[in-house]
Amino acid sequence: MTAALLILFLLGFTYRLPPIARLDGRAFLVLHRPLSRPPWRAAFRALWHLGRTPAAILALLLLAPLMQGDYRGWGFLGLALGLAALVERLVKRTMKRPRPFAALPGVSMQQPRQPRDPSFPSGDALRVWFLAVAYTHYLPAGAPLWYALALLVSLGRIALGVHHPLDVLAGASLGALSALLALYIR
Repeated sequence: MTAALLILFLLGFTYRLPPIARLDGRAFLVLHRPLSRPPWRAAFRALWHLGRTPAAILALLLLAPLMQGDYRGWGFLGLALGLAALVERLVKRTMKRPRPFAALPGVSMQQPRQPRDPSFPSGDALRVWFLAVAYTHYLPAGAPLWYALALLVSLGRIALGVHHPLDVLAGASLGALSALLALYIR
């Protein structure tokens, strides 16, 4: 599983190849057009906050009581999320991929606040998939809910015009991989 997630993360970098970039742009438009219409747009705007850093920190804090005193495991999760965010920041600053609303004609940014950083990889997808894996480990009965929320938040980044599909794929796989490593290395 970890090897597959690593491969998916690395696959995201293929957007640098012109044919893949064109395919990613087309995939974006195929998803963005129907998902950016009402009522989807309103739903994705409402879910927007779940991918943000403050929501991720709060969710990680809320996970602590469920871990039944496993402070070391909780510390590993916090450290892993921090390291994944650092990797995300470094990749963003290195790759400098423009956001879809800045790169594709006719696409507008529709989320509540305009992002100021580059597009690749999606930090919001990273955080929600990290949390989906962590919450599934401690509350497995809720797995369908955790993964459905992660999927909706991730699709929302495309619907709101701020991420390409490969941005979301790379962020989601980095988040899930980081959570898995934190849960099984500890």
